[in-house]
Amino acid sequence: MFLRDFSVSVIVGTLILFFLGRLLGRVSFTWSNSLWGSLLGHITISLLGLVFGLLFHEHLAIALIISFAVGWFVQTVLYQILARTQDQILLGWRAASLSLIVILGDLFVASPLIELWEHLRT
Repeated sequence: MFLRDFSVSVIVGTLILFFLGRLLGRVSFTWSNSLWGSLLGHITISLLGLVFGLLFHEHLAIALIISFAVGWFVQTVLYQILARTQDQILLGWRAASLSLIVILGDLFVASPLIELWEHLRT
């Protein structure tokens, strides 16, 4: 189940990066860079959630907020690095906006898709 949910989140993040990168970030990410950016960003947020969840096990809301904030910053830097590999420049606020949209896409797009799949399967 975890791998399916993680895969759906990565695919949604890849599509958001590929299609909104040009529109919002003025950067045309390739499919492979979109996939790698989404995959590395999701792995980073998952590992940060695990680490902060273990550190603040009695205050999971605080751990979730800290892991999303740090993951948002790390994704912002990652997307700027990916843009530089393609000889393009992604401004900081545009990268931060893309990162926030990818994180919110997980909550508002990937989660309902997974729930729809579970509902149709039963």
